[in-house]
Formats: sequence, C-alpha cells, structure tokens
Amino acid sequence: MTILDDVCKPAAHPLRAALQRYGLFTPHQAATRRWSIGCVSLEVTQRCNLDCSLCYLSEHSEAVQDFPLEEIYRRIDMIALQYGKDCDVQVSGGDPTLRDHDELELIVRRIVQHGMRASLFTNGILASRALLARLRAAGLTDVAFHVDMTQERKGYASETELNAIRLEYIERARGLGLSVFFNTTIYDSNVDDVPMLTRFFAEQSDVVRLVSFQMQADTGRGLLGARPGALTQARMMGLIEQGAHNALNWDALLGGHPHCNRYATALVLGRGAQAKMHDLFEDGTFIARAMRETAQVSVPRHNPWLATW
Repeated sequence: MTILDDVCKPAAHPLRAALQRYGLFTPHQAATRRWSIGCVSLEVTQRCNLDCSLCYLSEHSEAVQDFPLEEIYRRIDMIALQYGKDCDVQVSGGDPTLRDHDELELIVRRIVQHGMRASLFTNGILASRALLARLRAAGLTDVAFHVDMTQERKGYASETELNAIRLEYIERARGLGLSVFFNTTIYDSNVDDVPMLTRFFAEQSDVVRLVSFQMQADTGRGLLGARPGALTQARMMGLIEQGAHNALNWDALLGGHPHCNRYATALVLGRGAQAKMHDLFEDGTFIARAMRETAQVSVPRHNPWLATW
C-alpha cells in the first residue's frame, strides 16, 4: 500500500473517509497522509515475568502457548501485505524477551525484510545490552521500555525510586543507535508524578526520544475498576506542561482521533538539570505545511539527525 497524499480521493482509504466524515482530517492530521496506520502490535508471546495490576491482558493469558515461528512469519507477511512499507510493527506480548532469543532475532529480520520498522516493547528485565545490540544488528529501530508502579517491582516504593531502573535501561541502550521510548501507565496513585517524570525524561533526552503516558485502561485484569473521572486528557496535558515549564501545542500534529491520543513535541536544550524544554510545534501552520510537503518522504527513525534533515 502506498502512502497517500492530499490529492487522493476520500474513498481511496476508509480511515481517511472516516476522519473526513467527523471533521478530523485537517491539515494537521497525519493519519493516511504519511502512513496508512499508526502501528501494529505483533504479540509473539502471552508470557510475562511481571504481574502488572493494570495489565490489559486477561487473567488466563499466560495459559496461551506461544505461536510457532511459522505462524508469526505468516502474520508479519499479512501485515506487510495490508499496510506496506514503513509500517511500525511493535514486537510485544506479554514480554517478547521471554521468547527464544534466536527466534526473536529472526522475527525482527522478517519485519525488516518487508521494509517495515521493528520496535521492541518490553519491561526491560531480560532486555540486556547484548540482546539489544543483537536485535539492532538485525534491524531493530526502536525499543520501548515499560516501567511504572503498576508493575509492583520489589524494593521500589515510588515512581521516583523507579528512576534508578529507568537510568539503568537508558545506559543499556546508549550508543546502540536505537530510538529509546518509555511507556508509563498513569492511574490515581501516580498521576501527580507526571510533572516529575516529564522533567526526568527531559534530562535524559540525549538518549530518550519519545515518552508515552498511557491512562489506565478499563480492560484486562485491572484491579482498580474503571478509570476515575478525574483522570482526563486535559489534566494529563496540564501536568506534562507543568513538568515542561512551558505551554505545548497539542493540536499541531494529530495521529488519528484526538480522543485516542494527543501528541506534542518539545525541543530540549541543555543537559541534565539544565535542560530546558521548548515547544517545537508552536507554529502549527509550519507543521501542516511540512507534513504536506514531506508526505512521500520516508523518515529514517534510526538516525535522528538524518530524520531532522
């Protein structure tokens, strides 16, 4: 499937047609302009070495046996046929590092052979530097570490204390040429830590490229029931801006339906405690023009300087 541009007819892509129907296909909408779909999650195992209190999987998920490698290949081939080159494929689980590491490398290679981008989504426990280097050599583009208090890691009583684990993971990936992401589940007990975490990740921006704050989902084996009404996008955006010490433009770039996700980009100047965050997308008009004029450009995410150019 080719990447669509502004001259495509609405009927050419069902997602674009739906966005237009609800008035969401604006000059700031990236969906179907730069990519046909945001990402695909490829679950290669349901096994995990943690028991998160807000896991989106069911209580019985770990009873599901791993699919054989041939079935994983079939699914990768199907993803490539459906969504085409440059699709982001998230190798996830469970925790994918519990899969045989020879097979995990082969899975990454299969994704890359189709011209798609492979990302590893892991809690990091078994994601050693040696494994990350091996997967990078196979073509892995991103690694996303999930660290937060819902995982109930022994010996860590707060999100601040968990920063020690985050720093360890950052050092494991440093210099490997991987884009490093962090996923944080936000719920009642850690929502007030969002400004602190925003500052922490800004201070590590020489390695960390993207940070995702994911509000509690009302699915799986979550022990806390439904998401509290006070946990809203508006509150989250305000807390992130509080940590950034700056206002951010949350409307300059849309990645689908704004009720599903909101996105802002900060340019971080300085290192460590001296890091200052500036709204990179303050000029929304420029960003809309940039998206329009680069719709056919494949962005090499493994090389931030080349991607910026």
